[in-house]
Amino acid sequence: MTHDTPRENAYERLRAEVLISGLSDWVSLAEVQQIISHFELADTERARQDLVLRTIRSLLDDGLMQIGELPGSDGKFPAWEPIDVAMDRLRERCVGHYAEPTSWDYSIWLGLTEAGRQHGQLHVQLL
Repeated sequence: MTHDTPRENAYERLRAEVLISGLSDWVSLAEVQQIISHFELADTERARQDLVLRTIRSLLDDGLMQIGELPGSDGKFPAWEPIDVAMDRLRERCVGHYAEPTSWDYSIWLGLTEAGRQHGQLHVQLL
């Protein structure tokens, strides 16, 4: 087993769990943190932050999810775009204010794209 194997497994597990969670509702950063804790995917605060940033970046880059605020009354997801700007906002709020979870845990949300919905359903079938 290489040194990167546990990290890769944590990354793949978090991706799969976030996609599955997204099938039923918007996914808050609080839920992402709960998944990391439940499956013991990171041992330190820094490892947790790196895992969150890496995983979310990959989900956005792959076109599987969008990040932003909860939809308004029109039901449209106000996604933060472009991805680099979204990641800067995420890093500033989640990492820069990590000790203040009320500033990010239920104010940043992930929503599935159609491609993400298909990937999430594939993960469910593999369970």
